[in-house]
Amino acid sequence: MIAKAPVTTMTYLRSLGFYVVSVTLAIPFLLLFPIILLPAPVTHAVCALYLRLQAFGLRCFCGISYEVKGIKNLPDGPVLIASQHESTWETLYFQHIMDRPVMYAKEPIFSYPVFGPIARKMGHIPVPQTKNTDAIRDGFKRGAETIASGRKLLIFPSGTRRVEGGTKLQAGVGALYQLSNVPVVPVLVNSGQCWPHNTWLKFPGTIKVEVLPAIPAGLPREDVMERLRLDLARDPGQPRGIE
Repeated sequence: MIAKAPVTTMTYLRSLGFYVVSVTLAIPFLLLFPIILLPAPVTHAVCALYLRLQAFGLRCFCGISYEVKGIKNLPDGPVLIASQHESTWETLYFQHIMDRPVMYAKEPIFSYPVFGPIARKMGHIPVPQTKNTDAIRDGFKRGAETIASGRKLLIFPSGTRRVEGGTKLQAGVGALYQLSNVPVVPVLVNSGQCWPHNTWLKFPGTIKVEVLPAIPAGLPREDVMERLRLDLARDPGQPRGIE
């Protein structure tokens, strides 16, 4: 559930301070941009350092911290991570928390300065804005190849940011699960209460991430989709069966 926090003058000031610090921190990292030519682990390490510094600024200026439960449920090696999606926060910080997973990202992002080359270097997969069948199949194929190469693949089964009113999963999730033939790990996150969508304001609180037990590979598509639907309809810390 995405709670609505009150907006105060301090909310504006703290949020502004966070962005000023984030941009200031980014300047020396931009000078390191040629690292994009080095092996991917170097790029990952530099990006992880920036995220750790940004998280420190988020905590100091906006009063936002995060806690992760159940990380032991995330297996080593290739796996499909199926997460709730409430804000930009998880697209950034899951890179650090979840062992550098590959993600699907909107195709225009790959043409952005700085972000585009970094996304390609990290192996992220572009998603065309069109619903062309061949493009969709190619996306599934690249996702399965990513997992076959030994990496984790992070997906957001709802296809968009979670809002009040339930969780509807995209049908392609089941197809990707069957193609990949690896366990799928559901992940709950409530980032929207602190880092809401469609506003630059940030609100104090603790973002909770809960990694649930893996759903084994090889189940019928209908079964895995139903288990995912039930898991991803919950909030972090909420027992199954309470929606």
